Amino acid sequence: MSRLVLITGTGRSGTSTMSGTLHHLGLNVPGPHLGANDSNPKGFFESTWAVGFHKEIAKAAGIHEFDSRPTAFERAQAAITPERRQRLVDFVAEHAPDGDQLVVKDPRTVWTQSLWREAAEQSGMDIRYISMLRHPAEVVGSRATYYANPDDEEQRRRYETFNVARWINSSVISERETRGLPRAFVRYTDLLESWRPILAGLGEDLGLHYDVDLASGEPSAVDEFIDPDLRRHRVTWAELQIPAELQDIAQQIWDALEVLADAHGDDASASARIAEQGERFARLFADSAAISHDAMEEARAQARRAGAKAARERVANDAAEAGPARPAGRLVDEAGGRELARALAGRVSRRLRRR
Repeated sequence: MSRLVLITGTGRSGTSTMSGTLHHLGLNVPGPHLGANDSNPKGFFESTWAVGFHKEIAKAAGIHEFDSRPTAFERAQAAITPERRQRLVDFVAEHAPDGDQLVVKDPRTVWTQSLWREAAEQSGMDIRYISMLRHPAEVVGSRATYYANPDDEEQRRRYETFNVARWINSSVISERETRGLPRAFVRYTDLLESWRPILAGLGEDLGLHYDVDLASGEPSAVDEFIDPDLRRHRVTWAELQIPAELQDIAQQIWDALEVLADAHGDDASASARIAEQGERFARLFADSAAISHDAMEEARAQARRAGAKAARERVANDAAEAGPARPAGRLVDEAGGRELARALAGRVSRRLRRR
């Protein structure tokens, strides 16, 4: 039967390297792909369609593409409409005839792994999951290099902290959603150091086949594609400023993922340990929200004031465009939220009547 290989894992964990490797070994990685950039000079080998699809779901759910909130997964599921479900089925069906091994890579699939499985089944394909693993300190260090402000130490500390939280949430969800299914966990470092035995193992575990004989040492484009220097960030916890409990949760999950990598994706005790740490993270998240209650209330109040100010400015601008104001109750600059809405509706109505 044809295979749909879904490459998962948190961003900056080697998903592009794995996707590019499978591409060079003859599997179908449908494009167009995201282009290379300074953060990924070898290219992403990531379908622009899939990226757009997952971003759309995240936006509809009101979550970040790599959200740290334990409730984000349920919100993403609520955003999967019948129309979006059908579009994914159509995408898979469109590309399935191009080869019997279809590869899709996007770390954002953390929200949609079961959806992809259902789409594969409707297209007569078996799904396989490859989860790329990279130590969270290196993942966060890599992201901070490209996306954080190096001149603002406090901003960088916050960035590192919430990205560790995102790594935890994504890792917990991804392991849970692929549990009991054909899957493999691959360390990024192992792939860079010696790719042939890694791909041979994936062939055996997931039923994949390639256009070169790995055992014979036959030359492959992968030899030029994989460069150990791609691992440009060798960061440890000592180089980051992460709260102790958050760091411990991340490390416990990492240790369990390493067990799964060595156990061909299946170890009940490791899965249970990850689930336990996921519950611990959810409690820590809730406690952190409670601790920051006053700060969040202040932020909400500031947002309300900013929204009211913007609304007053919009009404004032509309009044200026409409000409001399007619009597309409309280002055615009004294109006509150409901009064603003009524005032605006009244002015629009009067303008329409004048036409």
